[in-house]
Amino acid sequence: MQTSLKKLQSSAKSLEDNIVSFLDDLVSLKSVNGANNEEDIAVRISEEAHKLNLQSQIEALDKNRPNVLISHGEGPFEFLFVAHMDTVAAGTEESWSSPPFKPTKRDGRIYGRGTADNKAGVACALYTISMMKDLLLIDNQNIKVTLAAVSDEESGATSNIGVRHLLDNNLIQAKGAIYTYASDVVCIGHRGLLRLEIVTTGKSVHTGGQAWNDGIEGTNAVTGLAAILLKLEATAIDAPPHAAFGSLRNVITPGTIFKGGEFESVVPGNAAAIVDIRLLPGQDPNTVLEQIKSLLNHEIKLRPGLKAELKVKNSLPAVTLDTNHPLVSIAVDVAQRATGRKWNAVGAGPANEGYMLINAGIPTLCGFGPRGDNAHAANEWVEINSLTNTVAMYAAIAENYLVDLQRSNNI
Repeated sequence: MQTSLKKLQSSAKSLEDNIVSFLDDLVSLKSVNGANNEEDIAVRISEEAHKLNLQSQIEALDKNRPNVLISHGEGPFEFLFVAHMDTVAAGTEESWSSPPFKPTKRDGRIYGRGTADNKAGVACALYTISMMKDLLLIDNQNIKVTLAAVSDEESGATSNIGVRHLLDNNLIQAKGAIYTYASDVVCIGHRGLLRLEIVTTGKSVHTGGQAWNDGIEGTNAVTGLAAILLKLEATAIDAPPHAAFGSLRNVITPGTIFKGGEFESVVPGNAAAIVDIRLLPGQDPNTVLEQIKSLLNHEIKLRPGLKAELKVKNSLPAVTLDTNHPLVSIAVDVAQRATGRKWNAVGAGPANEGYMLINAGIPTLCGFGPRGDNAHAANEWVEINSLTNTVAMYAAIAENYLVDLQRSNNI
């Protein structure tokens, strides 16, 4: 017989001070991707797990950027919570109402970089496992509940040192999973990502010289690249519609980063730009890439002397679970009972590592967690009251899903 949601909510509420204190510590420890590693965060998570008498192990491909696995139980039926430890940069502190790495409480919220994305998820998942242990919700011989706190997600969700490393080394083999982002929906998938770098090369000459004046020498790499980016902006790539993604569509965003030129009085001989492309389920990144190459080659032919190189920085597919999948149905039901409102089962616009798990055969909610907002923006926040309710929901979803799996396997 499954534990009542009210009992789980009551038990989780008693843990609120501990969860908030732990989250405060995580936010205070900088783990900005590209500036800090995740080692200090990993140590702090391991310390909290030890205090709660949970199993903890460090798994790292890069010793300075470890992953932490926290678990309870030994059984073959494993439920997995995934959270990444790294964050994006805070930007200018002037854009924040309070220091980004000093967790600040006001209006029932905690403000700070990483609260919603994704350190509240770490705190909620860790205390979910602890609560399930203490309430004896787990049949240790058949069930295991694990938190994988991973590194390097914010580099583009294609890293080989985080989730990918754990999967490739059979360190996680779950029957179901939740990526613990703050959300107010049951996220059943995400769009794909194709991120490119285009580098153009021309010929530098003096802008005041006779050769440039007469059009004899010089090729402007900046205007050549700009022309390519404008063509990309006007390009539509066919994408099959998908009900789970609503109005979200295939989007090309050229020039999210742009660099070029050498000096004020020199015709630019080089330029580079990043192009961000979002894909829907059914779109093959390789097919889209070929379309981009064709457009690139056409523009190069129009500009004698201009050369261009195309590099793939990130490529990952769109994924989605069926809305009728048991994990989705259970999550929608639990969330509605816990909050008193309907949670829609939809796909997310931004990509994450959920595709790695789904493609490895692990049904995964690609985002489900506490209420929060402003991820990747100033004044990122998470709602304090939602933390304990999320712990209760996580416990109910994991228990119900695993019990159903056991029944279906006659255990």
